[in-house]
Amino acid sequence: MKKEDMFVKLGNIVLFLPSLIAGIASKTLRFNLDDMCKQEILKNGLYHITPNEEISRKIVESQHFKPARGLFKNFNSYGKACVCFFDGAPTIDNYLKNLSEGETTNPYVNPNIVTTAVKVSPKTKEELINYKSRALNDNAILFEGYCVLPKDEIKSVYLVPDLVRDYKTGAPILNPKTGRYDISFREALEEELSQDKHTYKPKEDYLEFMEKESKRLGYVKDNVFTHKQLNFLVNVKDVALIETNFFRNNMFSNIFKFLGIEGKVTPKKFFESIPKAIKTKFIQITSPKIDMSIDERITRETAEFDTRNKNPYRDKKFGETVAEFQTQGLEQLKLKEELKNLTTSDIGKYFRQKYNQIDKDNSIKNRINGINHNNRVAIFSMIIADREGILETDKNNNLKDILLSAAYYHDIGRKNSVKIIEKKDLTYLNGQKYSEKDKRILKAIVEAQESKDKNMLKICKKYKINEKDFEQTIQLMKVIKDAIALDRVRLDLNIPTTMKTNLNPKVLRLNTSKQLLNVSYQLERLTKKVSFDRILAYKTDEQKEGGEISTKRDEFVDYLRQGISQTPNMIKKAQRTIQLSKEKIVTKLKGNNSINQLKHNKTISNKNEQYER
Repeated sequence: MKKEDMFVKLGNIVLFLPSLIAGIASKTLRFNLDDMCKQEILKNGLYHITPNEEISRKIVESQHFKPARGLFKNFNSYGKACVCFFDGAPTIDNYLKNLSEGETTNPYVNPNIVTTAVKVSPKTKEELINYKSRALNDNAILFEGYCVLPKDEIKSVYLVPDLVRDYKTGAPILNPKTGRYDISFREALEEELSQDKHTYKPKEDYLEFMEKESKRLGYVKDNVFTHKQLNFLVNVKDVALIETNFFRNNMFSNIFKFLGIEGKVTPKKFFESIPKAIKTKFIQITSPKIDMSIDERITRETAEFDTRNKNPYRDKKFGETVAEFQTQGLEQLKLKEELKNLTTSDIGKYFRQKYNQIDKDNSIKNRINGINHNNRVAIFSMIIADREGILETDKNNNLKDILLSAAYYHDIGRKNSVKIIEKKDLTYLNGQKYSEKDKRILKAIVEAQESKDKNMLKICKKYKINEKDFEQTIQLMKVIKDAIALDRVRLDLNIPTTMKTNLNPKVLRLNTSKQLLNVSYQLERLTKKVSFDRILAYKTDEQKEGGEISTKRDEFVDYLRQGISQTPNMIKKAQRTIQLSKEKIVTKLKGNNSINQLKHNKTISNKNEQYER
């Protein structure tokens, strides 16, 4: 190559450097997946490129992906460690700008390369809620933290570069915009791969096209040191150009998508769409959600595990522990299903009745350990005890009563909870007083939650529990301790640059508890948005219609929605309010010696009323 040609190429590379910097900066911006993107992922799958077959195999066996870490990788991932995927097999441009690190991994220099990858095949759109897209940069799909997946959704594959072809005839497809063929990766056929699966034999038309393309782009195929360096610089220039095009095209297309512009974009169409887009977003933010029944509201809130507010999988210890649980065959349960199973069962019916009876006024009056905490502990206790088979022999409902009492009274006096329970006049749902035996079991359970596991048997003996009841009492202790531990999600440290979970999955004792990790985050979120008595009546005839009950305004709207049958009561309340207001006014007027004037005005008002009639 002539010196002057080399200087021209170096000059072009320098001009592209600002574009390269802008492209890298755009990687820090991520967006929620739109419906079209989700459909594409369900159709084509997600691909995570791996360095070799051994790593692909380990990922599939462990059922989880570790996030990319390190300063530069975190910067590319918006300051948070992420797992990166391609939406479908990567194009040549996406591959070059994200994965090509040398001549051996550059298809233009080495067209026979084979890449190993793990393919993820999600089954529903709900599974994709926690994924993000680098929409302005390259549409790479990101998952923050440890990505734990079901075993039937991941497999190891080999990818090879090839011309984009007609899937019926196999003939290459010419791109009408560029006038050239496009190159993309695809899953390799077994007969195409070498015995060691490190190379493959592509079709001749692909090799001929790649030969021409490499020359056009400026790549040189020999082992001379200067040419190797030149190939590196050419690659930098190509990546900068790719970054620039992606950034420019994707930025405008996403702005137009946000504004709701379809088809050809004209200046008039663009400026007309801005007020409409602002108005739409404003309505979405400000409109009260009162046209949705509580059951619909709960179903929507519990449909999937949403980590957009709190993502425990960003915590390394949490993610690794859940990954270990997954390899043991423990799948995470879903709140929607568990809640429905609970509320529509006899256990749920008993829970609703006991909830109305139990003394909740003695709950600690603070946000962290108050009534919402006790409510969640109660739900966890019922789910765990039921799934672990502890309630199978509970014919007289005594065990349910003890567990619910423990859930609501475990924090009643912090260290002094047992002493306060001793003084309480505890009764079962039927109104009968607690037996001495059940009261001792309740006190033992409450004391155990403040003590270490190794002291459980010692506490049983302290409260003179019969030896035949030791095993069952210790099981109840474990249920309450796990239920309390699951609600430690309320104490998580969640800031943009880090996530520290207060819930430690390793301390959980029972298998069901380990399956409720995702549920614990869903339930905490749900109890902040819907009143607890409504949650307990989910999918039952006792559920009322109406929207989210969280403010006085919502309560009033919900009251109006209950129907005309409530009108007389509403009128009585209104009359009472008017009467109280009138009395206040009269009192003030008396203080101003104006009571006679009020009577005079009333007389005139009555005469006017008679005249109008």
